[in-house]
Amino acid sequence: MVRIARDKRHVLLQQRIEQNPFVNDEELAEEFSVSVATIRLDRMALGIPEMRIRIKKKAEAAQPKTKQDGFVGELVECSVGHRAISIMTATEDMVDEAHIVRSQCLYAQAHSLARAVLHLPVSITAVANLKYKQPVTVGDKLIAVAEVIRCRAPKYYVWVKIRKNAKEVFRTKFIIESLE
Repeated sequence: MVRIARDKRHVLLQQRIEQNPFVNDEELAEEFSVSVATIRLDRMALGIPEMRIRIKKKAEAAQPKTKQDGFVGELVECSVGHRAISIMTATEDMVDEAHIVRSQCLYAQAHSLARAVLHLPVSITAVANLKYKQPVTVGDKLIAVAEVIRCRAPKYYVWVKIRKNAKEVFRTKFIIESLE
């Protein structure tokens, strides 16, 4: 008899979470008249992640998809038309004979991030004004932030700043034109 109740609860729990993925374990426990621990065990048995992971998946699914072809670094945040963030760790294959990361590697990260934040189907980089401010070496974690500062279609103005340990090492201002 307990088995039937649990099986039925599992079916109802699954349906309830599908209806509202933002419902938390405490609300579910109250709704099903069981403990929070029971709800957690039920979720684990059903392979249902906790609420924060469900929310993250919903948020990722709601974000516009950007092309990852040729993207340099890892895109961690992208609000198309506004702001994007990527992370890249400098590797051995990026350095020159002086063991300094080549500037074209930083440019590649900045450029791919600028294109991702604009998410234009067809575009060309008309201007790239860049400044290499500090040397980067193997193992440095580089965080790039792109911000769209002006849109005058078909031209888009994007600032990209790359930092390591909170210090700016590279920055560029792109003017990218849409060819549509």
